[in-house]
Amino acid sequence: MDFVKSIMSDLNRNLAVSKPSLFEMEQSGDYTYRTKDGSVIDIGKEQFEVLWNICDDSERLRLRVPIYVSTDVSGEVSAWKVEGKIEATVVAKLLGKPIFRDDRVRLYNPDLKKLKSLIPDAYMVVFTP
Repeated sequence: MDFVKSIMSDLNRNLAVSKPSLFEMEQSGDYTYRTKDGSVIDIGKEQFEVLWNICDDSERLRLRVPIYVSTDVSGEVSAWKVEGKIEATVVAKLLGKPIFRDDRVRLYNPDLKKLKSLIPDAYMVVFTP
């Protein structure tokens, strides 16, 4: 199991160390976040506006970027998931998908492709065991 955790840790070295809210980004005019490996990811004004326009005021205050998409091995077919009440709600609205539970939306490869076309730099794939 330690070996698996070690591999997962390597896969996740690009995780964000700063996750600003949409409101914070709008106030500062800085549409970036930083990752563990030292990279600065710029989501740009266009991706920011996609998220800003789909969110209500409460979601703008609480949604933090990047949105994590993780592996979902809970079903018979492998898939992806977005967890968190705000994150799941926003992604469900973006993709026109139902929410699986209050705090989770399940995604399949076509959904991930669509998400990538809408907000390629504002989400991040996270691998979990």
